[in-house]
Amino acid sequence: MRKQAYVKRRARLRSLLIFCTVASLLVVLLIRTDRAIRPNLCTVCESETQQFASRLMADSVAEVLTEESYSYSDFATLVYDTSGNVTAVETMTQNVNAMQSAMLTKVQDRLDACRDVTLEVSLGTATGVWLFAGRGPHVSVRLMPIGNASVKLISALESAGVNQTCHTIRAEVTVEIQAAIPFSQTTAQVHYSCLITETVIVGSVPESYLEFSGM
Repeated sequence: MRKQAYVKRRARLRSLLIFCTVASLLVVLLIRTDRAIRPNLCTVCESETQQFASRLMADSVAEVLTEESYSYSDFATLVYDTSGNVTAVETMTQNVNAMQSAMLTKVQDRLDACRDVTLEVSLGTATGVWLFAGRGPHVSVRLMPIGNASVKLISALESAGVNQTCHTIRAEVTVEIQAAIPFSQTTAQVHYSCLITETVIVGSVPESYLEFSGM
């Protein structure tokens, strides 16, 4: 009886030792796999977040521009001297502020609406091996806007050839989005630039112009 009990005790100890060894190996394997995949997973998540934010800003700006037809004269006017030469470019401050406010409101509304949006990223893509791209289980990435978006309308004068100057007005949109994955998170600041209007001034380069940016 004592011998049988001893044999059973040894068998249980052996089974427990095998179980602990296998469990330890699995834990070590998971840790090493996590350390190998997590940096690539964070990089992929940041890239997906940037693409999502770029589409969001592009759609917001396009929606504002399609709501009303804008032209160069809505934002700036050229000032001429008695000889017909352009001496300055004056901006229409009221229209500029209205455009910035409309874009900012549209972008912020879309950001607020995406607080519950999740993106799916495959672990195969996170390995960095092209053969596994798009394969394997997926990890849910939750998007969380941080802070407020910013919108700037920027005016610039650039040389466009001999005795020609190109006056452009661009919208610069910036948002900051945080992507959360299990036990980690990454933050991406995304910039989007869009040409609102431009005109080519033929003649002498204006001696002065009003440049605006704000909000």
